[in-house]
Amino acid sequence: MPQERVTFEASNGKQERIVNQIPLRTFPLMIGVPMDEVMYSKFFMMFMRNLHIMPWDALTTTESTYLPEARNRVHNSFLSEPSYSHLFMVDSDVICPPSTIERLLNHKLPIVCGWYNNKHPTEPPHPVVYDFLYEDSDGLPFWKPREKEGVGLEKVDGTGAGCILMSREVAEKLGKDPYDMHHGGEDLVLCRKLMKLNIPLYVDWTINAAHLGVFWK
Repeated sequence: MPQERVTFEASNGKQERIVNQIPLRTFPLMIGVPMDEVMYSKFFMMFMRNLHIMPWDALTTTESTYLPEARNRVHNSFLSEPSYSHLFMVDSDVICPPSTIERLLNHKLPIVCGWYNNKHPTEPPHPVVYDFLYEDSDGLPFWKPREKEGVGLEKVDGTGAGCILMSREVAEKLGKDPYDMHHGGEDLVLCRKLMKLNIPLYVDWTINAAHLGVFWK
């Protein structure tokens, strides 16, 4: 059954009572926040408001550290707690839209993501979603970034790991410490491992997250 949440909003000098229907998720999952940079106050404000954390969920995080290591700590923590069916990983510089977890869960997929734009100071903005091109003789993969967002739910080759829902089955197939930067960014290394395991990866283009710290004006 849906859970009622009551909020109050100022409008024309008055306080209006707004009732939002939030799905009541009755099973626990783990929410992981790898931290490798300065934390934004907006992240915490929107994190608590939009992600609808249930009392039976687990929250795991890290101190500011090297990003692949931070992701691995979150991932390994999930592996060590078999009572949780899914791991939702959200980066400390990503703000998810309302009901992101519920919307991703509704797809009933092994691994599915929201999306956000890059924030590289010398590249034009584009979704952090990629098409795989080829792998050279040294095992180095090459990717092509998407120039614009897609529509609906789409199977993709690569994506950022900053707003990603992973089932326990996928996590166990990946095993411990699946993130590294030996052959590119740690998120694309993960995506390449998924490809080699024949695990399909999807992006829900309706879940457009904000990437804090973007350099564009």
